[in-house]
Amino acid sequence: MGRQGGGSIVVTASYAAIKGVPQDPIYTMTKHAVIGLVRALHGSLAREGIRLSAVCPGLVDTPLTAGGRERFRAAGIPMLDADEVAAAVEQLLRDGEPGTELVVSPGKPAVRYIAAPLP
Repeated sequence: MGRQGGGSIVVTASYAAIKGVPQDPIYTMTKHAVIGLVRALHGSLAREGIRLSAVCPGLVDTPLTAGGRERFRAAGIPMLDADEVAAAVEQLLRDGEPGTELVVSPGKPAVRYIAAPLP
């Protein structure tokens, strides 16, 4: 990408990248790693014209989650449609700032997550 004048990379993280999920610590750990990668590399990649960002969706209704769909609904846990996540990815690819962490929640506009500054 650098040799071609730049580009855009969007990685998929999750709500779990921002707030731990006690029921699945391994998933949480891997999604924290995705955000760590974005935070560590977005600046150096931006200098090469490459925008690195992350989409952080909530629970998405896909074949992977289909087995628990009714249980999630019964518990009042809203699910995203995959098209909502795709639209957020498309937004980041088109005009996302390097390092953006875009949170996608059911029924709400996607919003940029800003981490608290270190003390």
